[in-house]
Amino acid sequence: MLGLGSVIMAADALVSIKKKYPTSSFEIICSESIEAGIRSLKLFDKVHVIKDSSYLQIAQSSIQVITSFWFKRCWIIDLEVYSKLSSLLSLWTLAVNRFGFYFDEVNFRNNINTHNVFFDTKSGVIENYQRMAKEAGVITFERYLIEGYESRSAHQRYSYIAINNTCSELARERLLTPEQLKNICLYILENTTYKIALLGAPNDRVKMDEYIEFIGESAVENYAGTFQFSDYYNFLHQHCKLMITVDSAPLHIAQKLGLPTLSIWGPTTPQSRIIIDNFNQVIFHQAPCSPCAHISGELPCKGNNFCIKDITPAEIITKLKGFI
Repeated sequence: MLGLGSVIMAADALVSIKKKYPTSSFEIICSESIEAGIRSLKLFDKVHVIKDSSYLQIAQSSIQVITSFWFKRCWIIDLEVYSKLSSLLSLWTLAVNRFGFYFDEVNFRNNINTHNVFFDTKSGVIENYQRMAKEAGVITFERYLIEGYESRSAHQRYSYIAINNTCSELARERLLTPEQLKNICLYILENTTYKIALLGAPNDRVKMDEYIEFIGESAVENYAGTFQFSDYYNFLHQHCKLMITVDSAPLHIAQKLGLPTLSIWGPTTPQSRIIIDNFNQVIFHQAPCSPCAHISGELPCKGNNFCIKDITPAEIITKLKGFI
């Protein structure tokens, strides 16, 4: 797996496979960039890491990981949807049973996998992962919540509203504009008792400082890269009323912590990626060209993400009022 958000979306299917085969070692092959996040989920008995900082390291670590499976009786389940490399790695493990997704854009996989599962782009990603688990023998599905954070007290008083305006390098068009972010923050600070925690990874810290300078409020705090994962989970669970976020891994983490979310969508669609209920509200205009992220090689808007820009701060604030 290459993305932590994808692993979290697949978590219900993964924990169900693990419980279906309790005497098997449940292992994952992932990229180095998400290793810490993977370990924090405590889902896997062993984590195999492919180092991706250079082509040489990719080659060396891939060979090391692949050959470690040659003399084991194992199944390989490829949960990557678009990666051709993951399909080849699955093949080279020489596993007897190799499960993988296929659809028109990656139809070369049809002759690589022993068990092909159609990836339906019109249904939810979580549903597709569950379809994969069914192919692997799962009948009953479990709901995965991050260990130790199964419930939140209804009487807990919270100090912060968490805001996440970060995502991976893929589809940066998901991000809110600085003006949208500023208006949301000013409303919260002027009309509620909550402080604001800007979230992010260590490499987002400079950008969050720039946002804070633009907003001009000392009650907006930069938490990007501050925590190890266990402390990050604890901060969200114990100190945050809710999370306002774009489509990225923190959204899926929040849902697995039971933290209410207000998510804002444009190049991706909420119906395909999350469960929407009273605790998880969305804002989505359904532009004619959406979804485009991960699907179009060249975005129809050429990067001028009007699907996000056309969402007014007033619309976000109105939704937030009712949610709080």
